[in-house]
Amino acid sequence: MINKMREIAPMMMIVILVVFVGGTIFLDWGMNATGQGRATNAGKINGREVSLEYFDRLVSMERMRLQEQMQDVPPSQYRMIPNQVWNQEVSRVLLQDVIKSMKLSSTDEEVFEYLKRNPIPGIDTASIFMTDGRFDTTKYVQWLSTPQTYTMYPWMIEIENQVRDQILPGQKIEALLKAGVFVSPAEAAHDFAMRNNKATFEFVKVEGRNFRRDDAEVSDNMVREFYRANQSSFMQDEQADLYFVRLPKAATPSDEQATYEELKDIKKQIEAGEYTFEIAAQNESDDEGSAVNGGDLGWFGRGAMVPEFEAAAFALEPGVISDPVKSAFGFHIIKVEERTEEEGEIRVKARHILRKNLPSDETLDNLSDKAEELRAAMVRNGFAAAANNHPSVTLDSTGLFRRGAQPPRLGFVSGAASFAFGRKQGEVSDILDSENAFYIVSVKERLRRGAAPLERVRPQIVEALKDTLAMQEARAYAAAVLEKVKSGTSLEDIAASNPALITGTVTDAPVMSFQPQLGYASKTASAALSLSEGQVSGIIDERGGFSIVRVLNRGETREFDPASPEAQQLASMTKNQGRQTAYGEWYRNLQSGAKIVSNVDQFYLD
Repeated sequence: MINKMREIAPMMMIVILVVFVGGTIFLDWGMNATGQGRATNAGKINGREVSLEYFDRLVSMERMRLQEQMQDVPPSQYRMIPNQVWNQEVSRVLLQDVIKSMKLSSTDEEVFEYLKRNPIPGIDTASIFMTDGRFDTTKYVQWLSTPQTYTMYPWMIEIENQVRDQILPGQKIEALLKAGVFVSPAEAAHDFAMRNNKATFEFVKVEGRNFRRDDAEVSDNMVREFYRANQSSFMQDEQADLYFVRLPKAATPSDEQATYEELKDIKKQIEAGEYTFEIAAQNESDDEGSAVNGGDLGWFGRGAMVPEFEAAAFALEPGVISDPVKSAFGFHIIKVEERTEEEGEIRVKARHILRKNLPSDETLDNLSDKAEELRAAMVRNGFAAAANNHPSVTLDSTGLFRRGAQPPRLGFVSGAASFAFGRKQGEVSDILDSENAFYIVSVKERLRRGAAPLERVRPQIVEALKDTLAMQEARAYAAAVLEKVKSGTSLEDIAASNPALITGTVTDAPVMSFQPQLGYASKTASAALSLSEGQVSGIIDERGGFSIVRVLNRGETREFDPASPEAQQLASMTKNQGRQTAYGEWYRNLQSGAKIVSNVDQFYLD
């Protein structure tokens, strides 16, 4: 068996490199520092530097793993990997510190049991571990138990170390946290009451939005005072705004004609017997999904395909190959193999060969030349002026975005983010090449890191002040309504004099339920449960406004019996919910207390 493992060693090594931090391979893949930053490392975690070389190795491994999983990885997904890897590294370092401080360890027996219950990723598909086409645990356990395994494959020792030093201690931390979750009798009684005790009550709600005023109500002095008092809340990261123009890589009519003629030639060769339709599809079709099966689309009825394709397919006799048919996907030649009718519906079994309607090299060269001419005009006359004077492009801009974020409206275009934060305002980029278009960009505006200027955040402040004024007025109005209610005026009469007020009656409802106008588990319903029959509440701060409640009837109050099956089931449910969130809350607190400095976005902009 050990000798047979050589058959899967290359695959296994890729899996291990990706899943566990190990090996010495360094692939310089994707790091694109602009030269403008001063950082010399990927970041610091509690004062410890994470070297760029080490971090880029982790990024390369993760990209390798992603490429193993997906044949065509979108560039934007590659762009997300560095920050994902950074978050994983932060988690690893923080947990490692906790494990060390708690002196957690694992025995050899625990490591073996873990590996036995959790086969190494990818190994369950290896043929040597299969019996009748299924993964055979007995064979795998025998391999784990063989001493020569660890001599032949030293990386198994690294896996054992990872399980012993990180995975199992991490599981023990999680188990300790979950074990500490308990539900006190008071908590259980309160939860029981919220779900079971009911009341019938009427309410009136005063919404702040009904008291909003015009901008004129907000003075310049109010804005300045708000800005001074809350300046820390207007801190911003470094940001950039890019002008851009897009030149789509579209096929010309001559390109379409050339694609049409290519498919006609393929059809002639098939009809001449040079090769079968199936072989032609495997070699020539751009439809990766069906090409591997000789262009086979299986059986389908009307409505399953795009209209142009469907019309051609259902017009063909079995065995006949169509002329090239144009659709939104490109040009197709279609061969119907069989036709049947089931319950009045005609179905066909067909194959096709697709050629995508792509621009030719000559078209792309001409488009590239036009882009260079446009860029030269932008350098001479200014980006916006040249773009506005060009008949076939539209000037657009991304709007402000922070370093590390994807440029809005532009999307992922390799080189755009690096240019945005590495060049001066007004500079014009080289031609940026993406799969579907050429782009030219220019820095429209750059904002430094720090407090945003008052004029930039003024609209935001005005809206905040209008909200504050509206809520103040709404509360004053609610206070006046409360006085009327206390004096005996019915809520119906109060609402009749002001249609803007929201009123309603809730019948025999627990707090933990959804009520129109109030939502789920509202403060208003909770207040009703704490009042006596006929009693009126004070002013309740309730989701964008204020409410007042009067209890009409207190339903039967159920006594809480901790020993009852219902109470025990509720306590168990509450405990399980607490266990599910315990580890996450603990880790968030651990992370918030750590000193973490990330420089990732300075080095991986595109």
